[in-house]
Amino acid sequence: MNTFLRVENLHIRVENKLVVKGATLNIEGGKVYALIGPNASGKTSLAMAILGHPEYEVVKGRIIFEGEDITNLPMPERVRRGLYVSFQNPPEIKGVKLGYFLERLMKRRYGKVDKNIILRYSEELGLGREHLERDLNVGFSGGERKRVEVLQLLLLKPKIAILDEPDSGVDIESLKVIASTIKDVVEEGTGVLVITHYRNILSYLKPSLVYVMGEAEIKMCGNVEILDLVERCGYSCILKGVCERDANEGGA
Repeated sequence: MNTFLRVENLHIRVENKLVVKGATLNIEGGKVYALIGPNASGKTSLAMAILGHPEYEVVKGRIIFEGEDITNLPMPERVRRGLYVSFQNPPEIKGVKLGYFLERLMKRRYGKVDKNIILRYSEELGLGREHLERDLNVGFSGGERKRVEVLQLLLLKPKIAILDEPDSGVDIESLKVIASTIKDVVEEGTGVLVITHYRNILSYLKPSLVYVMGEAEIKMCGNVEILDLVERCGYSCILKGVCERDANEGGA
């Protein structure tokens, strides 16, 4: 049986404000899913709540992981079970070398460290030995920071991964490398949910399902044809349930 994450009617509150008002979605191991929607629609809040970030309070609904209700589990326990969520904006951490950070991750995940594997994976992502010797993300370009996030994914090989805008701020070459690495991890059995504003990365990954989020809710779920609708007339057709473009053209 494949790994399975199910989010059921999740309502999330941050600082007494309801930022997600009912989200239901499924992520199955070995498949790619997409979560799209306008800015401030609740996508990152949903990801943080699934991870168990303490600032994102689940006030209603459940998070089920491999048949277990993890709604009230602390973040470290969710990570140990095989859940990974990347940063939308990876922070700079001065005084912590990238190589040391990855070694600690590997030690926690496998009980041992293999620096050769870390170097090999880094080089596959276009990050050389010089990056491993630098402070984590300090002075890194946007594309390099996103590659570091995907490098952690490749090293940890989680059961379920939620990637928050892995394509934001990257050039076309970085995009191809990142997409190729995600595909490799998926082929090894990881289920991946990609949060994105852009279609380019999804043309490489070909998601099984696309979820559309708006006004703090999951408004629609369907195949990749949803992307054609969004590209044609934006999110208004989905959020309002009426195609204003067709109405305008019809009345012309």
